[in-house]
Amino acid sequence: MDVQVQRTFTIPAPPSEPSAEVPPTVFDLVAPPYHVTVLFAFSAPNPTNAALLDALAATLPRFPLLTARLLDHRRAGRPFFLTGKGGAGALVVEATVSSALSDHLPLVPSPDIELLHPPFDKDTPHVLLLQINRFACGGLVIASSAHHQAADGYSMSTFFHAWADAVRATTATATGAPPLALVDRRPVIPYGPGAIIPRRPPRCEFEHRGAEFLPLDASPRQPPARVHPSEIANLLLHYTSNFVAELKSRAGGNNNTKYTTFEALSANLWRKITAARGRDEDPARTALNVTVNGRARLGADAVARGFFGNAVLTASSGGTAARDLARGTLGDAAALIRAGVRARDRRYFQSFVDFGALHGGGEEELEPTVGDEDNVLLPDVAADSWLHLELHRLDFGCGGRLVGILPAHSPLDGVVVLIPSLRKEGGVDVFVALWDKHAEALRDIAHTMD
Repeated sequence: MDVQVQRTFTIPAPPSEPSAEVPPTVFDLVAPPYHVTVLFAFSAPNPTNAALLDALAATLPRFPLLTARLLDHRRAGRPFFLTGKGGAGALVVEATVSSALSDHLPLVPSPDIELLHPPFDKDTPHVLLLQINRFACGGLVIASSAHHQAADGYSMSTFFHAWADAVRATTATATGAPPLALVDRRPVIPYGPGAIIPRRPPRCEFEHRGAEFLPLDASPRQPPARVHPSEIANLLLHYTSNFVAELKSRAGGNNNTKYTTFEALSANLWRKITAARGRDEDPARTALNVTVNGRARLGADAVARGFFGNAVLTASSGGTAARDLARGTLGDAAALIRAGVRARDRRYFQSFVDFGALHGGGEEELEPTVGDEDNVLLPDVAADSWLHLELHRLDFGCGGRLVGILPAHSPLDGVVVLIPSLRKEGGVDVFVALWDKHAEALRDIAHTMD
């Protein structure tokens, strides 16, 4: 793929905005300390780059964290953001591609695809980096890299849709169509610790040291088993609507329990990855860890309406012996996942918020239980669902159709992301990052029902 960068620049915060240092929320402290990159592909016709950038400049003031500076003095992964005129701005790369977008569809993980997202290193001060790739046919791929400690997937989906709304408003005005509401007249979206509200007085009903944070007397971390990032293969698996329906039926079994698409499909993948790793007879414990959104659980009493940032925690299936997972049924695995997610209920999230109020003010170090290792060989699987983020409804106008959504290359072993398929027949696409010694075995068994 021939990708030519045309220019690189930043969109700063409005110069009238004073600088302000924003400390982390308790949710930010347990978020992964790295950028998450997602690519969106649109068939022609598409808005011009000028329309995209004008709308972006109008949208970013509502999201101050996205033009903030990630401060260099953060300790132990603790993020601090400098917003306003002291921020680093959003970094934007404009590029052209000499080939047609159709030559690269469907989007699948590959070295070529990595050319479409903005290059950066772990020391970049930018929270948000974007690359706008214009193909010879008029197709478009927009790649977004956002630091996870500034925002989770739900918040970034809010930003993407606000940007798309602004693009359509700009395009409508240019063509004489009825104008849409201007995005820059809307209020700034709440963010930062003040938007997360503890009870008065705060009280912890659960033990968060050992779950989200290491205990005070924790032993030093043992060096993890590592492999080189180049040995982590990234796969994109497609599951048809009929396959998913059959999985859900089998998971329900004779009791006719109604499992969700996520529960049934992630249970299937957990079992298949365990088999691909050769752990069918292993007595070691394995868990499926799920990202859970706390916004609906907490409600307006604890999270400001429209809050932008992180509000997710990890739920664990509780762990089971790998050989028991292999010998059990799909329904057994789905039931473990459901129980783990339901345990992260309103009481648990509110207890976590209150824990942050009591211990997260900066006086003591809170080290998350999950470190920032490049990759670790464990028996676990980390699953995330994008099925309800509405990313598949993203519309920048002009008639272009969203034809691809893809996470960028992940160097983390055992990552699974469920994405709504954009194929006409529907279904689910699943992004999987797995040690290459196990990836090919997974390909062979991923669509079996046993």
